[in-house]
Amino acid sequence: MEMRAIRGLLIDIDDTITRYKRQVLDAEGRPPPDANFFACLQSAGVELGGLTPEESAARIERVKTRIAWWHWSDFIVELELHPRRFWEYAYRREAQYMEAVDPRARYALRRLQTAGLLLYIASNNPDDGILHKLRLAGVADQYHTSLFTQLLGVSAFQYMKWDVLYWKKALAHIGLGGEEVAVVGDSPRDDYEVPRAAGIAGSFLLTANPELLGKPTDSLIYVRNFKEIADCLLKARRSAGVRRTARRRRRTGQGG
Repeated sequence: MEMRAIRGLLIDIDDTITRYKRQVLDAEGRPPPDANFFACLQSAGVELGGLTPEESAARIERVKTRIAWWHWSDFIVELELHPRRFWEYAYRREAQYMEAVDPRARYALRRLQTAGLLLYIASNNPDDGILHKLRLAGVADQYHTSLFTQLLGVSAFQYMKWDVLYWKKALAHIGLGGEEVAVVGDSPRDDYEVPRAAGIAGSFLLTANPELLGKPTDSLIYVRNFKEIADCLLKARRSAGVRRTARRRRRTGQGG
């Protein structure tokens, strides 16, 4: 992975930007049964929509059956919920058990954005679910995010991230070559092996395992947090800038 060539980052969200709070997980690391968005929708159908639990569940199943690559908005319409009230309800409910993986990630992401890198979210969530999770992580509000150029949810591409075609479509969508892009994530398969097979230059994988840190390969670097990613990429950009300045001085005969 040629760091100086990287112009964009395709960033995962689940367990990379957001995660379940550790205190809500059971002994085997599983979240509570009702700590998922379908449970949130069904509850909202009852509490906000005035439906019975059975009718709310039936409407959700109708959407699943009718639409293969749904957005959460499809369920909101089917349940006849007020959009703003629903998303406020969802935020309050999910904030009880979701949190940012790295609360300081926004500062590193802003450094990268200010330096000219293009930031994208690459996720198995639909776009409206991505924005919701970014809000839970503190890097978006209910209506937009200023950090990310585009949200690349699976509903538009109709492939999941473990399919090479998701990544090929993502590159075609953002207009960058694989050599100009790196992935940020946590899954060795979905965030490294599969995008690598699609021609993407390499990946940064977040880990707390000290045995993996400090052992980079040509295409894979394990990091503790987003700050380390920013430090790595911006250092490469500064070095490239110094070399370009030196070459210009040599061509014009200027001294050091």
